[in-house]
Amino acid sequence: MTILGFALALPRQKSAASARLQITPSLQDLCGDLPRLWTAQDTHVADLGSAGCVIGTLFSRDTAHRVSQLPEVGARSAKCLAANLAANFWGAYIAILPDQDRSDLAVMPDPSGLVPIYRLVTTTHVVLTSDPKLFEQVCGKRMSMSWDSLARFLMCSELRARQTCLVGVDELRPGALTYPAACDPEEFPVWRAQQFLPGRLSLSYDEARSHLRKVAIRVMGAWADELGPTTVAVSGGVDSSLVCAALARAQKPFSCVTLATADRSGDERDYARLLAKHLGAEYAERIYDPVRFDPQISASASLPRPSRRSFLSTIDALLADAAGDLGAQIVFDGNAGDNLFCFLHSAAPVVDRLRVEGPGRGAVATLLDMCRVTGCDLPTMVKATLKRLVRRPRREWSFDRRLLADHLASDEALDPVTPWLDIGVGRHGGKRDHLALIMRAQHHVHGLGVGPERFSPLMSQPLLELCLSIPTWLWAKGGRNRALARDAFAADLPQSLLARTSKSGPDSFIRLAFHHHRSAIRELLLDGLIARNGLLDRARVEAAFELDTSLDGSTIYRLLDLAEAETWVRSWQ
Repeated sequence: MTILGFALALPRQKSAASARLQITPSLQDLCGDLPRLWTAQDTHVADLGSAGCVIGTLFSRDTAHRVSQLPEVGARSAKCLAANLAANFWGAYIAILPDQDRSDLAVMPDPSGLVPIYRLVTTTHVVLTSDPKLFEQVCGKRMSMSWDSLARFLMCSELRARQTCLVGVDELRPGALTYPAACDPEEFPVWRAQQFLPGRLSLSYDEARSHLRKVAIRVMGAWADELGPTTVAVSGGVDSSLVCAALARAQKPFSCVTLATADRSGDERDYARLLAKHLGAEYAERIYDPVRFDPQISASASLPRPSRRSFLSTIDALLADAAGDLGAQIVFDGNAGDNLFCFLHSAAPVVDRLRVEGPGRGAVATLLDMCRVTGCDLPTMVKATLKRLVRRPRREWSFDRRLLADHLASDEALDPVTPWLDIGVGRHGGKRDHLALIMRAQHHVHGLGVGPERFSPLMSQPLLELCLSIPTWLWAKGGRNRALARDAFAADLPQSLLARTSKSGPDSFIRLAFHHHRSAIRELLLDGLIARNGLLDRARVEAAFELDTSLDGSTIYRLLDLAEAETWVRSWQ
């Protein structure tokens, strides 16, 4: 697997040579008088000559081949260089760009967000890295918890905010050019989501389906070449099946692995076997074992927030074990597919089509499509459509205060990594819902930074841009959610799989794991650091452990998320 490990230290005291970048083999020597860069042994660096460098994986938009060296460009402005990268290349990278006009260094994380870039500001330096654990080696001191930020995260855990839960550490915006060492750090959006939203003229269904197929094949093929022997975590659903079909069409070897519960409630092995056999892929399966779940282990260790579900550490281990047996170096998944492929459960597509095309057969067809997608009757969908037509769009994010202390404040302004809640969407109001869906997926996408050897290729920049450009109603054509994703590979996948509109998950495993470890989780929370620091309502937490685990699934998930926060804090102590 190709990793992306780097650390960049920029002195806050500018010198005449502040735009010169030195390479150092030692993290301990990173903070000096000039900007210094350290990269891990297996990290790719594309040389831009005097224009800087790109750390990570960079593909040509024209050929989808990895670029290791770019031709010299005459631009003196980092903004021009960044715009060229965003328009003509894609991948998982951070660009470091000397700006000759300003005698300063600028950086830009790639627009996909597949490489989160974290920033720590000290009294003398600004340090950037893809691995927050490196801050301790570079600065020579332990990181500390921001309890206010952790409380904020627990109230709004589906929003990826700029501020992390570590003191002084924030995250740079993907696709934005930043001058990190400037006295007042400036930020210039180079890539904007609104550039790709549908306008007055948009793709037809057949055009969108054809484009999605071509882009998916190109993207999956490029990543398979880059990341080595691949296995795909398949669930028998649309998203992971699309990843497999695109790999097969790109003529890239891959295998499949599926995880199943011991009972039938979360057992999708029949569909996974069917998929692997149909595509001629080697196949492995593993069974969730509640005993293997260890509530003392954080699935988010090394990350700057407790953003992964606690049970994912068990899933990581099962997938790694199967990948080893299959000879794979990396596990692809279909994470974010529901979000990227616009799985809306509302009247938004109906309203969008009415506003763009006016009343007519098209709007009626979408009205009926959304009745089928949501399972509601026609009067209910008509009422929802009328309500959405007259009300102002909601732009707030929901908060979850369950089991948290009453005194915790929730009125601080949100600062998302991707500030998409307020962008103009024109008559395509449902695109705001689509953007919010993608924002909700950002904590669940596996990129090339720290974490398990998993990768979520669906969030690659070409697929993101294409999916944003497609009107919401096309995704629901025929009353099927993610219709375009189904039809793009209809010729390559079993029809019984494509016809599925829902699938099961590991819920029974999670309930059994909670039941098996209930006393340990209870002790972990009531005697833990987040309770001692006043984040929990201890009385309500105690009462929650008395609930029937077979009935109240949402509370179980909440308790497990709080337990993950506790073990994450301990991992940083």
